[in-house]
Order: sequence, then structure tokens, then C-alpha cells
Amino acid sequence: MAMTTHDVKLEEVAEAITSATPAFDSLGRRIVGETYRLLARGEAASPADIADAADLPPETTEEILRSWPLTFWDDQDRIFRFWGMAIDRLRPTHSMEMGGRTVYGWCAWDTLFITDLLDTETNVTSTDPHNGETIRLTATGDGVKEAEPSQTIVSFLLPEGAFGADAIEGFCHYVHFFSSSESGGAWVADHPGTFLLTVDEAFRLGRLTNRLRMTPDRGAVPR
Repeated sequence: MAMTTHDVKLEEVAEAITSATPAFDSLGRRIVGETYRLLARGEAASPADIADAADLPPETTEEILRSWPLTFWDDQDRIFRFWGMAIDRLRPTHSMEMGGRTVYGWCAWDTLFITDLLDTETNVTSTDPHNGETIRLTATGDGVKEAEPSQTIVSFLLPEGAFGADAIEGFCHYVHFFSSSESGGAWVADHPGTFLLTVDEAFRLGRLTNRLRMTPDRGAVPR
């Protein structure tokens, strides 16, 4: 049976996601932030680019980046996919237009937590996998401002252990936008372990998770 939003607490979901990701120290947090900012320009980023943006030694920066899973490198040793953001189009497609440049989320939720992390405005376009309807929304660092259809909802899945090389297939492919609770409900009924969140809940989950992952003390989630 599929769970519903009433069966989960956002704080517990945020803690589960944080536990599934590497623990970022102060250097790691700087590298994470600058990697997202550079990729948001729509171009691959080299360790030297990231080191320069983060004001860190290139060797240290590359060593840290290569120690993390889910950091994808091209044949020029530049990062082109990183923890929920890609400069190349993925399937299913969750496009993110930021500052006139288009990049892509690995899943629906990535478009929201990255928007919060970068404190930017993002125009998101996606597709309901159940009925094929186009989803469009605008989010800023303050939350989701517009969604079309207005009843857009998000499916989610609790991670089972640490995220590894199979995270896109094993997690991201279960996290989608739906045009309504009816469409989302029909989909999650066929996908055990998934549940539905409103777009506002999904954005808040992103904010809670960012606070856990990107603050020095990975303790209790701020209430």
C-alpha cells in the first residue's frame, strides 16, 4: 500500500535523506555550493573552476569532489552532473530555467531543493508520468510562487541506505510531479513505498534537508 503525506513527517524524511548523503565539512559545504552555482550556468565545471570560486586549493578541491558518489565527470575531467543537477537533458525531463540558462534536475524534488540552496528564481517544466500532462511552476528562495496546474503534487520515496551509483534509477525515478492528487494517487498505488507531498511540502522538505546538510551541526532538524 502506498503511504500518504499523513503517514510521514517532513523532519524525519529530511533526516533520512541527510543520512543517505556524505557528511560535508566546512570545505565540502563551500565546494557543494560553488559546484551548483557554476553548473547552473549550463556548462560543465572543472575542479580548478570550482576551487577558484570557493577560494580553495585545486588539489584539495578535486580530491574532495572525487571522494563523493554521484559526481559525474566528462572526458575533459569536468563535472557535468552533480547531486541532482545536470547540464545534459535526462529522461524523465525536469528542466530548470535559471537566469536565462537551462539545466536539468534528476528528479522533480531536485528542482525545488536546488532553488532553495541557490536562493534563486527557477522556472520548472516537467511532465506528469501518469497522464502526460505538462507541469510548469515558478519557485524562488521563498517557496513555490506559481504552479500550473494549481493542484500539482509530488511523489516521494524514502531512501534505503546511502545513495550510490544507482540513485537515479533507484530513487530519482520515483520522484515526479503530477497534475493532481488523483493522478499522483493512481501512480503511487502501483509503486509501493512511494507517497505524495504538496509542492509546498516538497519545497519545505528541501529547505529542511539543506539546513541539515549545509550547516556545521548535522543534528536535529530546525522546527
